[in-house]
Amino acid sequence: MRKLQLEYGAEIGRAVVNFGGPIIFVVISRYHGGAYVVFSKTLNPNMKVAALENTFASVIGGAPAAAVVFPRLVLKNTFNDPQIIEAQARLKNGEISKSYFDELFQTVQLEQQAKVAQRFEKIHSVERALKVGSIDEIISSGKLRPYLERSLRDGIASFRKKTDQQIAD
Repeated sequence: MRKLQLEYGAEIGRAVVNFGGPIIFVVISRYHGGAYVVFSKTLNPNMKVAALENTFASVIGGAPAAAVVFPRLVLKNTFNDPQIIEAQARLKNGEISKSYFDELFQTVQLEQQAKVAQRFEKIHSVERALKVGSIDEIISSGKLRPYLERSLRDGIASFRKKTDQQIAD
């Protein structure tokens, strides 16, 4: 599914919406972008979503966010970096070449981009996803198997009860 997620995202989303049985989704590393949207309790309120401790959840990852969403902040931070301020003065005085300045600028810009990405990753954690209701709980890896067993058992029981009620009506 990972390799075909973008190609078949709409079909995956439709399946999530239309599936009547229990869906248990567990974040085991990172969940960003399409996965964050498709495996949303908004699409299927019966979905049970958990994340292992120390995993990540956001609409976009830190590196793409720094490059695409926050490029002005990265540029501002780059121009305010002491190395760049000093290099601009040295360039103006003819002490360094334009190519040296450009190379330094690119290096500092990548460093600043990484810093913005790290800040973004810290903010967009599974703890935040739990607070906003995107996930139901955060579990330790040692409790994953019991969590899955309990969730599946509860989900099947709930599905059967709902189905029995529909048949009785």
